[in-house]
Amino acid sequence: MLIGGTVLCVIISMTLQVPQLATSAYMVFFISKENKQVTTLVGVVGLIGLTIGIAASLLLYKFTYGHPELRIPSMAIVLFLGTYASRILVIGPLGFILGFVIAVTQSIGDLPPSPEKLVREILWIWVAVAYAVGLTVVLNQFFLPKPAGPPQQRPKPKSLFVPDALTNPAHVRFALKVTLATMICYIIYSGVDWFGIHTAFITCVFIALESTGATLRKGILRTVGCVIGGFLALFSIIYLVPHMETIASLVVLVACVSAVAGWVATGTERIAYGGLQIAFAFFYGLFQGYAPDTDLHNVRDRVVGILLGLIVTALVFHYVWPERANDRLRDVLREVFRQLARLLIIPSPETPVKECKPRAETLIAEISRELEHARREAELTSFEIDASRPHGSGSLGSLETILSRAEHVSALAASLGSDSSWQEWQQLPSDAQQAESELRNVVARRVDRATNGDRR
Repeated sequence: MLIGGTVLCVIISMTLQVPQLATSAYMVFFISKENKQVTTLVGVVGLIGLTIGIAASLLLYKFTYGHPELRIPSMAIVLFLGTYASRILVIGPLGFILGFVIAVTQSIGDLPPSPEKLVREILWIWVAVAYAVGLTVVLNQFFLPKPAGPPQQRPKPKSLFVPDALTNPAHVRFALKVTLATMICYIIYSGVDWFGIHTAFITCVFIALESTGATLRKGILRTVGCVIGGFLALFSIIYLVPHMETIASLVVLVACVSAVAGWVATGTERIAYGGLQIAFAFFYGLFQGYAPDTDLHNVRDRVVGILLGLIVTALVFHYVWPERANDRLRDVLREVFRQLARLLIIPSPETPVKECKPRAETLIAEISRELEHARREAELTSFEIDASRPHGSGSLGSLETILSRAEHVSALAASLGSDSSWQEWQQLPSDAQQAESELRNVVARRVDRATNGDRR
């Protein structure tokens, strides 16, 4: 499906001379998700956000065009509001798209020589993205599988805001950090008059995640993917494009690279984002407007911009209100041991087995989910700059040891929740049940005290 979508975008854009061919081709990768329902939802939300964002940006230009002293602060404000909305709203992606679209279209205000050309360029961006998203959604309806099993019924949110929207300062801090990193990059490439590295602007926005480790991992995947995609574009420009006489040969090239990028993009979470970046760098390096480009500077600028965005974002997220995966790992481990403490006191002589068993099964399932979360945070911690501290209970090695022990205890607890274990419990004399219950309560209290930092 990815190959067919990108090939169709190349043919349509070159035939109808639709600008921003690279953007159209990349949208096939960006919108495609694991099944047709999710793809359709992402496509619809994306189109709504894009349309409203383009309209709002054109309206904003009535006041900011020709006035950088108004346009630049407005970019920072809408980017902050969009990023903040992505954290506090249940429909956060829509807020993110609105903020990003307005900010990125405001960032090109000095390039076109007249307001008419600026409006035309922005509207062509809408056309290039909209038709590619619509094409991707239609293709996904035909080729992507239906979700396995019955659809999960998620509870409807009671509010538009997440529970801690107005009480958690991390949301504001996150938005400020993203805005700071993005505007630093904008000032750098505008100050040196090197718009070709404007991918730094996009990089700062798209690699920003909930923790420093997660952000750096995504940034590294983006960098590696873009280096590979840039190399493929460079190789194609030097050795292949000069010998291409028809669109058929170009289509074969695009299909081959799309196959490689799609194979990576459909892999595990650890590498999937790299596949999107291979496609991103290849399309933006090879195409300019609606035709292949032979300017090697284009490939260089894209990679330099991404490296600049990664470096600036890493520094901002490391030094300004850092949200460390290390801290998140400690919090998750505390929750795991609290749940283990609650699991230890089940069963009890005072409570019938038919009531204890569902509670135990629920706790075991929750512990399993939290341990999976802890494994992800431990992996992300290794990407943080100061994750390799050799001493202290908060070091990565110490936390990984605690995680390993938690997994061992969890496995033992899960085995105790088997049907045979429940039968053995029911067959114990009442005195033995009482003694075992008291022993488990003592252990549970010690685990709970240790979790809360009480060493008494």
